[in-house]
Amino acid sequence: MRTLLRIGFALAIAASCPSLLATRVSAQNTGALPRFEPAPCPPLAPQLWNARCGYLVVPEDRNRPLDRAIRNFVAIIPARSADKASDPIVYLGTGPGGIASSEAASLVDAGINDSRDLIVMNQRGQYLSEPALTCMSIDAFTRELVGLRFYSKATKRAHLAATAECRRDLLAKTTNLGAYNSSESASDFADLRIALGIAEWNVLGVSYGTDLSQAYVRDHPEGVRSMVLDSVVPVSTILPDYWWSTRAGFDNLFAACAAEPACNAAWPHLEPIFSKLVNRLEADPRITTVHDPATGEDVKVVLDGGALVDWLRDQSRANNPGLATAPDLIHKLARGRPEALQAIARYRVGLAPPPVAGAPAASYGLGYGVVCREQYPFPRRELSAAGKQAFPFYPTSITEQAVSTWAYNNDDCRRIWRVPAAADAHRPLTTNLPVLLVSGSFDAVTDLDFAKKVAATLAKGTIISIPGIGHFVIANSQCAQTVVRSFFDNPDAPDTGCVGSLKPPPFIPFSSAEESSGETLPIID
Repeated sequence: MRTLLRIGFALAIAASCPSLLATRVSAQNTGALPRFEPAPCPPLAPQLWNARCGYLVVPEDRNRPLDRAIRNFVAIIPARSADKASDPIVYLGTGPGGIASSEAASLVDAGINDSRDLIVMNQRGQYLSEPALTCMSIDAFTRELVGLRFYSKATKRAHLAATAECRRDLLAKTTNLGAYNSSESASDFADLRIALGIAEWNVLGVSYGTDLSQAYVRDHPEGVRSMVLDSVVPVSTILPDYWWSTRAGFDNLFAACAAEPACNAAWPHLEPIFSKLVNRLEADPRITTVHDPATGEDVKVVLDGGALVDWLRDQSRANNPGLATAPDLIHKLARGRPEALQAIARYRVGLAPPPVAGAPAASYGLGYGVVCREQYPFPRRELSAAGKQAFPFYPTSITEQAVSTWAYNNDDCRRIWRVPAAADAHRPLTTNLPVLLVSGSFDAVTDLDFAKKVAATLAKGTIISIPGIGHFVIANSQCAQTVVRSFFDNPDAPDTGCVGSLKPPPFIPFSSAEESSGETLPIID
């Protein structure tokens, strides 16, 4: 499931630790559930050097609490200040299926734990939790995908075959894949607070973690003081909705270039040029070969229209300099400059997970469990209609499927995973708690409209939008970090003064040692 790749590997930790199968539970051999069991922190994880670690032990399925227990990895990172506040921050990570403990490095760098302990739990099924529902078959497909057409019948067959193999492999770790979902994860966080003896804490969610945070506070409001949602996903989101976020992120990027005199002079008409590139490359893909540092081998890369859309969308995860150099790369690609094709190809190869057993990996078991239970089903025509309405000038081969990393997830859910749809997963959060919602203007994954939709049912919702920033705003904006820290100190009156004066960072040329090599072959006349 490619949905998880950007999170699972862009922020991967260096630690590796064999995951154990979940233990059987019986009335005789188990202590009280839930419970917290201290354990050593994993080695080679610098963000956890002074943390306390352990496992939250909970039932795999709360409808059958005596059947089986699972263990969720937990790290408690102490506040930097000796005079710390008594209410810690609990982090609900990205994905679904990312590696929350690795993402903690960005939060520590951002100073989120300056005056409060930061508690991070790898959600059920995530890497380092037990069982870890990772899948080598999907990691292998993702490496293969760079050499395939992004959207094609052959790609779809390979994708679904990898998903089917993943499901077969995971059934050796658990016979209850339906227990890996947002409702159970929300209950896990409620249990964690009690198991740690915390009277009150603050919730911080990023990306999918915002969806999970809403479900958690909606269903378990006890002991929550305040909540920050960064890169917001409404609980009502379904796969077609992501087409509109992609459109908003692209529009904002193109408009920012047009509004900046230097960018507009150097790289004019960015939107129509990109649209023509998408169409031209979908009809006539470019093929190149790049070196893969993970394997030491040369890899064939196919760049078609679908892959180009995926590349630009993913720059909003990479943030600057990826976003800052995007206009120049688009213009260079249109002129057939080889260094642009090579740069995009290297980026795509760099996202593929390394072929190393035991390496940090995304949890596809949790990812499919969440998506197939909560963001599917929907009428098939709704998906293609959303794609064509958002991008009417893109080829149908692209818009008839889900956008980019969500490609073919609808078929995964319909044909392979087949978990029951959640009865009330889309019920919105209504609360009197103070909530800060943070959005990046260049985010092509979760746009500002997503944040507005969530804020509409909140009594005390404050939205900030940071210009020129993409996904995971806190990790990339000092202003956002300042606002978030002030919010946790005073949730009813955060200091948002830095936001009003912000402008997008300047766009810059892409530079490469290969800039003068190769033949220029225009793709667009």
